[in-house]
Amino acid sequence: MRAELIRLTLGGSEHVLRAYGTFYALAFVLSPLLAAWVASRRGPGGRRALMVYAGALASGIAGARALDLFVAGGLYAEDPSRIWGLSFTGFSLYGGLVLATLAAIALARALRQPVWRLADSAVPGLVLGLVLMRVGCFLNGCCFGRITDLPWGVVYPAGSPAWTHQLTTGAGGVLGTLLGTVRPVHPTQLYEMAGALACGAAAWWLMRRRAPDGVPFLAFALGFTLVRLGNHFLRAWTNTITAPPWFYPAFYVTLALVIAAVLGWRTRRAATERRPMHDGPPTPPLPPPEVDRD
Repeated sequence: MRAELIRLTLGGSEHVLRAYGTFYALAFVLSPLLAAWVASRRGPGGRRALMVYAGALASGIAGARALDLFVAGGLYAEDPSRIWGLSFTGFSLYGGLVLATLAAIALARALRQPVWRLADSAVPGLVLGLVLMRVGCFLNGCCFGRITDLPWGVVYPAGSPAWTHQLTTGAGGVLGTLLGTVRPVHPTQLYEMAGALACGAAAWWLMRRRAPDGVPFLAFALGFTLVRLGNHFLRAWTNTITAPPWFYPAFYVTLALVIAAVLGWRTRRAATERRPMHDGPPTPPLPPPEVDRD
């Protein structure tokens, strides 16, 4: 874990560059820029596409905070100022993704941009943003997993969020945890990063194969939602979460079903649009040519 990237003393004051905030800031800046560049290469205007993606990002931040208000309501009840806090903490990813998608659809229609093509072009930017955010989480030590004996389990140091969780819940053995022993946990941040890369690669392959507009994005959304569903059962359940344990599984399953239904509808509609239309009865076949037998 490397929660602090750089610590500098300038002008008598100390400045700390933290991994979590740094990588989240990079994600917020680079993700819409990459998406807009891809969109400009695939057809829609880059400037208007950037307006759509920037507006979606702003809406996504609000949506992520709104969902976090529900799942971690106790924290906000203790300190209501957290609602308007400007730090990078206190956000639930899928609240942001859902509201950002809805906002992007509205903005694309208002700016007369092709909705489905913009959605497909956003996938590389989404993957980049997800990877950067999960790197920040991994280095910060948050969003850690349950205790595991698997060889790739990650051991965080004493004082880390995983150590605190094992101490307060007794999961790692109180005496051992007090002495600074931290049991290995699932690197759920890396699992999610790998899932985003795999789903993004599949969506890019579909785009290269000229799949109907919207299908690559919907395939990515469905695949990554299933990754989040599986990863949920490997993450540690911290005491800051006040939502019922069934909430996130039910949320992911419902969302996956909705995405799958839209994907099926989009695929059928694209097939119908490609089917040739006939305005009358089929043309009869031509008679065979006459052969001169003389």
